[in-house]
Amino acid sequence: MTSISSPFAVCRWITALLCLMLLSPVWAAEPAPSASARELLSVRLLQLGQDSSAWQALLADGKVRTEFCARCHGEDGNSKEPLVPNLAGQNAQYLLDQVERFADGRRKDYIMSPLARQYSREDRVVVAIYYARMSSRAPGADTARVAQGAALYGQRCVACHGPGARGSDQFARLAGQHPAYLQRRLEGFQAASGASLSPMTDIARALNDRQVEQFAAYLSRLPKARASRPKSAKGRGPRDK
Repeated sequence: MTSISSPFAVCRWITALLCLMLLSPVWAAEPAPSASARELLSVRLLQLGQDSSAWQALLADGKVRTEFCARCHGEDGNSKEPLVPNLAGQNAQYLLDQVERFADGRRKDYIMSPLARQYSREDRVVVAIYYARMSSRAPGADTARVAQGAALYGQRCVACHGPGARGSDQFARLAGQHPAYLQRRLEGFQAASGASLSPMTDIARALNDRQVEQFAAYLSRLPKARASRPKSAKGRGPRDK
């Protein structure tokens, strides 16, 4: 976990406080929609359809709503810090579910948890669609480890995260993420206990330090996500991977 005393952590805390002070009064006044966030996402995507002008309006709205998010995750969803995940090209339903998890406590982060609770359902849906529409940029990685990581991925991960690690509404897109972020997530799964246990726990614990580095090298070098229109959400909710 990033030390709160580090300059980056202090910056994140300041950003969070600004969000809470400036945005809370507006969002607190909004009535809670009767539909679930998942249902709202499906409705919004159906409304957008193939309407180019509607998509342009949503992207403009999304850019405004992600103003504070951009301080860490970047304006186009490509993060500015190696320990912060890229959101560009991620599945919209998966992104929405993770924000919901931060908001209700199923997933915890000292910055994301309080911020997520301030977002209305409409905010969460628009932000999820906006970042899903962006294109990711894959960072560099050590080529010697890439082939070894590719073999490991094919053996242990492709069944859930899919060819090319593009993920789905249930599983995270891993392609093009920062190596440092991927390593930290795997290490977090290895150290999980109690309510934090998940299907990823046993998978991560079977990896040694070298294999974790190989995974991160391979996944970070995969082709970037092309900007595309998210599909309507269907099926079960995503798992925290």
